[in-house]
Amino acid sequence: MDLNICIVGKSNVGKSTLFNLLIKKKKSIINKKENTTKNRNYGNLKIKNKIYKLIDTGGFYEEYKKNVLKKKVIEQIIYGIKESLLILYVVDVVNGITYLDKKLSLIIRKYNKPTFLLINKIDIKKYKYKKYEYYKLGYYEIYPISCTHNIGINKLNNDIYKYFIKEKKNNNKKKIKFKISVVGKPNTGKSTFINNYLKDKNKSIVSNIEGTTIDTLYFYFNNKNKNKNYIIIDTPGIIKKFKFSKDIQNEYLENTIKVIKESDICILMIDSKITKNDIFIYNKIILYKKGVMILFNKIDLFNNKEKKKIILSINNLIKNNYPLLLISNKKELNDNIINKIKNIIKKIYKNRKKKISTSLLNNKLLLKIKKKIKINNKILKIKFCYQLKKKKFPSFVLISNLEKNINLNYKKYIENIIIKLFDFYGVPIEISFKKNKKNVKRFIYKKK
Repeated sequence: MDLNICIVGKSNVGKSTLFNLLIKKKKSIINKKENTTKNRNYGNLKIKNKIYKLIDTGGFYEEYKKNVLKKKVIEQIIYGIKESLLILYVVDVVNGITYLDKKLSLIIRKYNKPTFLLINKIDIKKYKYKKYEYYKLGYYEIYPISCTHNIGINKLNNDIYKYFIKEKKNNNKKKIKFKISVVGKPNTGKSTFINNYLKDKNKSIVSNIEGTTIDTLYFYFNNKNKNKNYIIIDTPGIIKKFKFSKDIQNEYLENTIKVIKESDICILMIDSKITKNDIFIYNKIILYKKGVMILFNKIDLFNNKEKKKIILSINNLIKNNYPLLLISNKKELNDNIINKIKNIIKKIYKNRKKKISTSLLNNKLLLKIKKKIKINNKILKIKFCYQLKKKKFPSFVLISNLEKNINLNYKKYIENIIIKLFDFYGVPIEISFKKNKKNVKRFIYKKK
């Protein structure tokens, strides 16, 4: 088991604020509205060069049997407890010890997990609290804290570090090879796909209620046999009109775009005809030059004629350069489909890293360019080309007699030649024109 730490507690006690404070990033959405967090959210807590996995969970409810979504939130809390070695149980001085706190304590003790009890909001002076009263919950390690004013957090960090030092397991930081994000509009099956892909039905809450995933969720995948670690990211759906407040809506949008930026590969989930939202997301992926795979979900709902129309409409969008798979999450994805997706992901990752030697690039590319264009009555002539070696994605510079006012169609023409010649399948590339050849050598990649 990884060195996981799980934050639990009822709604609005400050769990997500604590989570963001400890990982020093704004990953969990904070809002006064109850139960904003539904899924488990993962982040890295760094203390003295040690890395721990921190898990944020949704607020604990009392009555959940009649509400399917609430029931699943409770399940997520329990899964978080099960996969952790240490529990941070958060209560607050505003409500004191409630029936819900006592009920959650019974659940935690059932799994026999070491627990730190955190009494939050001690900075609010009108609520007086007596530390000894909280011993009634049955925990010896009690920490009065204020997430808002950073009170007691240093002591908490130190004690977490001391606790894990006693553990025999070594928590060396895993080298993450790459990040994959699953993006798309709401209710396309992103969370179900991730559960199927990771072969864990309980990683993300799945529901037909639009907006079920409202946090950006990070899942760490470790292939022990091949020693390859990567992250799969589940994102909230992007849609223009939300049933939530504008503040939360903007945060969803910003979080998803941020995830696209930090990803190496984006899997775009579509489940019906292509919409403006799909095009918006697709354009963002291409803008940031990320590897692309399109998964069309719920294909079982369409007949053969409709399937052909779907493929045609998607190919018109992606111009046949990116892989497209038709799947159905209605049943668990079989091993053949999962292996096919994994192989495509592997190829896309390699293609993003691919470097073409300057000699090979010039020998092949210059011979293939047949199309000629005039700019200000001058014919554009490409004399030399090379790949920028420090870019994270394939980027090429063409030395020519002209560099300005080159139309997009011609650039696309050159891009398509490079993609086909050197098999950059699944990867957007970038080209630019320069008139000068000065200082070119420091950019040139020479194949060893």
